[in-house]
Amino acid sequence: MQALYDQHPWSLMYYYGVTVNNPLIQVLTFNHLNRWPEHIQSIEMAKTLNEDNFLRKLVSPLVGVVQLAFNLTVRNGSDQHTIYEFDPYLIFRWANLPWNKILTTSFALAEGLSYDSSIPAIEKRENDNTKRLLNYLMFEATFALPPYPRLQLVARAHHRSGAYGLYHAGNTGSNDIGLGIRYLFDS
Repeated sequence: MQALYDQHPWSLMYYYGVTVNNPLIQVLTFNHLNRWPEHIQSIEMAKTLNEDNFLRKLVSPLVGVVQLAFNLTVRNGSDQHTIYEFDPYLIFRWANLPWNKILTTSFALAEGLSYDSSIPAIEKRENDNTKRLLNYLMFEATFALPPYPRLQLVARAHHRSGAYGLYHAGNTGSNDIGLGIRYLFDS
């Protein structure tokens, strides 16, 4: 299914997530998740890099699809004003899975930057050294019916953090989990 992303290199996604008060490892293992009074809504635009792109050639054959993406996110919480977030990132996607004839699936990991218009309350709760600019990390699984592989259900973990001091921020961050819908299209 890697060819699907080359044939339809552009994508648009809407995503809704809830903020959880758990470390990332607990989020990824769904271990006793505690809801924080905040939710996010995101719009993402992504472009699959051409097969002859240097970065895509560099990570091939380990990773089949590399995409350049950005999202605009709105954070709303009961104990804070509305916060606007901008995240540019690279997506590394695995799409050639053996069960794709039954359920078209892909798994992805993204790495990039995250800038918030102000610091979310969850990131200030236990840390005085917080920053608007932090690291962005994303984990994702997509699912589609084989006759309609361009219309995908997306399950995602959306993570902001100081990346162990890389951004000169303390041990701060936020995690959101949720669902979205993505459509792949031609340019």
